[in-house]
Amino acid sequence: MDVLSEFFERTNLQGRLFFAGRVDGALMLDKPPGMAFIHLVERGGLDLIQPGMPKVSISQPSVLFCPSSCRYQLRSSSTEGAELICASFQFGKGTAQPLPLGLEETLVFPLDALGHALPVIRALVEEFQDQAPGRAKALNLLFEYLFVLLVRRAVQDGRIAGGLFYALQDPRLGAVLSRLHGEPETDWSVERMAGLAAMSRSKFSAWFSRVLGVSPMGYLSGWRMKVAQDLLRDGVPIKVVADAVGYSSQASFSRTFASLVGCPPAEWLRQDTREAPTVKVRITAADD
Repeated sequence: MDVLSEFFERTNLQGRLFFAGRVDGALMLDKPPGMAFIHLVERGGLDLIQPGMPKVSISQPSVLFCPSSCRYQLRSSSTEGAELICASFQFGKGTAQPLPLGLEETLVFPLDALGHALPVIRALVEEFQDQAPGRAKALNLLFEYLFVLLVRRAVQDGRIAGGLFYALQDPRLGAVLSRLHGEPETDWSVERMAGLAAMSRSKFSAWFSRVLGVSPMGYLSGWRMKVAQDLLRDGVPIKVVADAVGYSSQASFSRTFASLVGCPPAEWLRQDTREAPTVKVRITAADD
C-alpha cells in the first residue's frame, strides 16, 4: 500500500453527506474541531466569504475544498440561488493536536478544470439523484474518492506546498512518515529518521520542520498520542498502551499524555464520548 493510502487508513478518513439542496441566502456551518468539507456547486452563483480575506465569487459549477481550520460562509449571489451537495470529512475522532495537513485556505476548482475527476463527480450527482438501496454509503465512498483526487491535484498544482498531504507524497519524507506511523513503539531518534531519508541530521531536521511546521520529535509525540487515544477508546489497558506507543513506563506515558492532551489518560477517557461529531447547518434568508 502506498504512503498516502496508509495514512488515510490509519486515520480512518470518513466522508459523510450532510447537506444537499438549494441555498437562497447564506449557508452557515457550526464546524466541529478537525473537520474538513467539500462543497459541490451544481448550479447558480455563490460568494465565499472568509474573515479578513477578499470575497471569492463563484459563477460556474465548481468544487470547494475547505480545510478544518477555515471559517467561512457561502452566500448565494444569483436570483435563483445555488444548488449544493456538501460532505464533511473527519480523520477519526479528535486527537491530542490537529494534524498538520497543509490545507490552510479554501481551494476552488471549476469543474471544467477537473477533467480527471469529472467521472467521479458525475457518478456522485447521479447517485444523489437516484434513490437506489445503499445510496448513502455510495455517496460517502464517492466523496472520499473525490477527497483523494483533490489532494493529489492540489499538490501537483502547488496549491498545497507543505504539511502532511505534501510530505506524504514526497519520496523521502513519505518513507519516514510511513515508518513513524506504522511503528510508534520504536525508540526513534532524529538521527534514525534522517538515515531513512538519506539526509544529514541537521538538514533533515530543518527540512522536516519547514514542511510539517513541527519538529520531528514533536510530530512523533503527537502521533503517539493519537494512536494512544485510539487504543484507549478500544479498551486497551493504559500500561499496554504505554508500551505500544514507545514509553518505558506508564508514569512517563501519562505525564506526556497529560502535557499534550491536557489531562491524564484515565480522566480523558472518562470525558471522551463515542458520539460522532456532527455538523450543524443554518441557512439565513437572502436579506439577513
